[in-house]
Amino acid sequence: MTDLDSWVEALEAELDLPPGTIDVPAVLDLARDAAHAVARPAAPVTTYAVGFAAGLAAAGDLAASASSGPDATEKASGLAARWAAG
Repeated sequence: MTDLDSWVEALEAELDLPPGTIDVPAVLDLARDAAHAVARPAAPVTTYAVGFAAGLAAAGDLAASASSGPDATEKASGLAARWAAG
């Protein structure tokens, strides 16, 4: 187990999330896309926004459900790619 694996396990426990909730490869890919296509500070902001959208959807906010989970991740990565293309 790496430090990151240990951190994620502890973070999920601290935030009362079921084990395995955080898709680390997806989050890292999204952060990479935002950091490289926009600017480094876009990485945490983008991952937070996608997580926030997923939280709203999980809470039953129907307006946010269309932009939650994998769909929100794909939308954010697509936006970063379009942003880089100019």
